[in-house]
Amino acid sequence: MKFYVIIFLLITQFANLSFSEVSKSLEGYWFQCEYSGKNTPPDDDCKMLDNDGFKFEKNNLIHTKNIESLEENCKKNKIGQCFKFDTKSIVVKFGRKDKINIEKNNLILSFLGCNQKYKLIYNENYLEAVPDVKKCFWAGKKHFFLRKYKGKIIKK
Repeated sequence: MKFYVIIFLLITQFANLSFSEVSKSLEGYWFQCEYSGKNTPPDDDCKMLDNDGFKFEKNNLIHTKNIESLEENCKKNKIGQCFKFDTKSIVVKFGRKDKINIEKNNLILSFLGCNQKYKLIYNENYLEAVPDVKKCFWAGKKHFFLRKYKGKIIKK
C-alpha cells in the first residue's frame, strides 16, 4: 500500500507542472541507470549509474560522460563504465549539444531535422523517458531510465 501512495504522490506532484517547473526539475546532470534493460526498469532501484548521461540546461541537452570512474561492478564486467549514484564527485567531459523543448510532461528532442517526443514518467528514484509511437528515423524503441546526480561535477 505504501508503494502505491508514493507513486500516487509522485504522479500528482508532476502531473500539473508548468513548462518552467518541469524544466527546473530537469536542470542538472542525469545519468542512465546501469542495470536497466532496453525497456525494463533498473533492478537495483538505479543505485548504479552508467557513465553516459546528460546535462539538462535551459533548452539544451548536452551529452555527458563520467571519465574517471574506477567502479568494477558494471554490466559485462567493464571497469569504469559505471559509478554509484551517491559518489561524492565525478569528472566529466561533454559531447554533442541538442535542442529540447518541454511540453507538459513531454520532452521533445530536436536532432537532424526531426522532433522526437518522449513522455516523462517520474518514479521514486529515477525518471523514465518513453519514446512516442511516432518515431524519428534516428530514434529507437529504447526507454531511458535516468537518475539525477547530486554530487560535485568536475569539468574536463
